[in-house]
Amino acid sequence: MSSAEKGTFLTDAERATSSILVVEPDPADRSLLRTTLKDLGFNSIAEAQNHLSSLEKFEGRKFTHLIFDARKGNYPMKDWFAQILEIAPNIIAIPASANPKVDDVFELLIMGAKGYLVKPFTTDTLDLSVVMATKGEPIPDCVKQARDRNEALVAIIMSSLDRLATVHRQAKTFETAQRELPRAEAAFRRASDLALTFAKGGEDGLMRALERFCVDKSRGPATRLGRLRKRLSTTRVSDEAVSD
Repeated sequence: MSSAEKGTFLTDAERATSSILVVEPDPADRSLLRTTLKDLGFNSIAEAQNHLSSLEKFEGRKFTHLIFDARKGNYPMKDWFAQILEIAPNIIAIPASANPKVDDVFELLIMGAKGYLVKPFTTDTLDLSVVMATKGEPIPDCVKQARDRNEALVAIIMSSLDRLATVHRQAKTFETAQRELPRAEAAFRRASDLALTFAKGGEDGLMRALERFCVDKSRGPATRLGRLRKRLSTTRVSDEAVSD
């Protein structure tokens, strides 16, 4: 784990009290997930071989986390996930995929998944995925108003950057903000990784979306004073047009 990500972690007690459901059709992957989670201090782990049968696991039992294969299986993925969120609206859901660009992982994030896991995983990447899904910043609401996926990803990056800049500014005065810096830096790094993982057109597509965002921002005043001046100018022009 990088130095930026060390500010976000799960304690031994938090790991011990977590209850994880693993939904994985591949027996080898399912076994590896269970073993690795055990090694990471997660002791309460249940398994399901497919998405449809996993619904039965919620009868009489509560789970804090759900790690599930994002490939289309014996049940429509989005319909299944919508049912999961109805049953357990607060569950920390983590879709896993060997190719997130092909699977509907990003759409699952928009629906309410808290993170993602790229296969093949290592002990470190699995731990980081669970930790960031549990403690990381949620996807901002502005993503839902985005015109396309890359615009949504840029919105996530810029929201994290804005938060990081605010914490940096506050850290000059407040000790509490100084302690928050590692978490804000980790969130920004995670947002960048998310964008690179899911951007349509890869890095080039993401860069074009960033350029469009910056151009749009440059066309309008960035400060409250600037916005006030623009409104006053618009009002003055309208008044002059009426008087003529």
